[in-house]
Amino acid sequence: MRALPIRLLVLGMFVLLQVAAPRASATAAGFDPTTAQPAVVALWMALDGGVHYQGAEHSWLLGPAIREVATEPYQEAPGGSRSVYYFDKARVEVADPATSDPQRGLTLGLLVRDMVLGVVQVGDDRFVPVAPAEIPLAGDLESNPEAPTYASLRTLATVGEQAAERRAPARLGQPVSALLTRAGNVLPDTVSASPVRIAHYDTASGHNVPDVFWQWLLAQPLPWLQLTGFPISEPYWIRTRVEGQERLVLVQAFERRLLTYDPQNPEGWRVEWGNAGLHYRVWRGLDAPLAPEDLALASGTPSGEVLVRAARANGLDPYLVVALAAVTSRFDPLAETPTARGLLLVPASALAGEPYPLDPTRNAERGAGYLAALVAERGTEAGLAAYLAAAGSAASVDAVLQAAEELRQRYPAGSSPLGRPLAEIGRGRAAYYDPSYSVTWWERTLAAYASWGKAVPGAAPDPDGYYCVHPDFRPGERLLLVANGVALWCTIGDTVAAGHVASWRSRWVVELSWPTFVALGLDRNNDVTVWAPVR
Repeated sequence: MRALPIRLLVLGMFVLLQVAAPRASATAAGFDPTTAQPAVVALWMALDGGVHYQGAEHSWLLGPAIREVATEPYQEAPGGSRSVYYFDKARVEVADPATSDPQRGLTLGLLVRDMVLGVVQVGDDRFVPVAPAEIPLAGDLESNPEAPTYASLRTLATVGEQAAERRAPARLGQPVSALLTRAGNVLPDTVSASPVRIAHYDTASGHNVPDVFWQWLLAQPLPWLQLTGFPISEPYWIRTRVEGQERLVLVQAFERRLLTYDPQNPEGWRVEWGNAGLHYRVWRGLDAPLAPEDLALASGTPSGEVLVRAARANGLDPYLVVALAAVTSRFDPLAETPTARGLLLVPASALAGEPYPLDPTRNAERGAGYLAALVAERGTEAGLAAYLAAAGSAASVDAVLQAAEELRQRYPAGSSPLGRPLAEIGRGRAAYYDPSYSVTWWERTLAAYASWGKAVPGAAPDPDGYYCVHPDFRPGERLLLVANGVALWCTIGDTVAAGHVASWRSRWVVELSWPTFVALGLDRNNDVTVWAPVR
């Protein structure tokens, strides 16, 4: 997938408030988004900062909170796995963990495509077959039997082997009047009084986009194609229930997102991103909050959520079950031996009757259940030995137990997978160093402060070459800068002389290297907001 370019909202009008301290566990509200990795924070600020901090008159683009942090297998990612952040509306994937630059570091998951097609993507060209999502496209998730689901689109969407056959002709200017049923049938000319007309035809995908969606897409802070991917269906009206009341809602599926239009909603919320991130987690059986003691292990290991949940459901030590996956399949959900398959290398006898044996959720549940029965009968070590023999694995019981202990040390029970929240520390003009001060100069200066013991422990060169100075922060600390529709992270690389601090504070909110100053557009409009982690 392509990295997601970020051009942030102009936040100059924001009155940014301090955020709450990070929670140690997920709650109904989720995690504070400013505790995420730096690039994810910048993206969230771009898309939802205005709604969160000023009550901007439009719906959420990601959501008010991180629902969960996870590590998921992906063959081409460094180490074979990547961190992902689930929001209500989408999944943010950390494609390049070595950078804090969201232009290079992030992708948005192809969640809608996967739910329609019935796959879990674990590599550029690797897919695990699972059942398509029987989750309503819009409206209430329960007690909504007539609402079409993602699975309803499977024979209509331009995904899979017959994608080319499902392209639609251009219908520019025509009304959108077709109704989609739960069975996947399209009833043309059913909504005769439709106020919506086609405004755009995407030649690449072969789909029409209605005016209400097209206007919304063009108004987004990022290029629409990078936010949504290509459309994979035509726009359809559906009958669904919203808080128990029947509504007529317009929906259209894109690769990464679902768009909805409800004419009964207030202005500003009639067009919304569907809850693809939330729906994906419900589909995969991940919607229940994890226990606080399990968060670090579940978030930090590939498919950890799935494995921890399966272990807890079967009364097993979650560290043991995660270790079993580590030493048998190496967390590969497509792993196989002559006698076993999947994430936990589940023996064939334990997978009997399972239509989707490689589905990570089902595989983990079957494997944990099989192991639990063996352990109950024979004890932990003998049960593990029997499991490994049935799976055809060359791994030893000692290797599993050692891996479990290493995981226990690395991911202590009760620790948080997230960092510190951010708070605004100022807004105003920035000073800059002369352009002759190169990135190499800043790196040498930072190294000098570190050698003198005046930098923070572990101070390292900025991964993106952006440097800054502030009298309240030591060399090596980092700040988030937002200006002129751009956000980036900088590393403190120098200090303000003690005799100059008062004068400095009266004039500036931050001092920057010249490349940082230019990257923020401050050479054209010198107005910047500065954020820092709460101490």
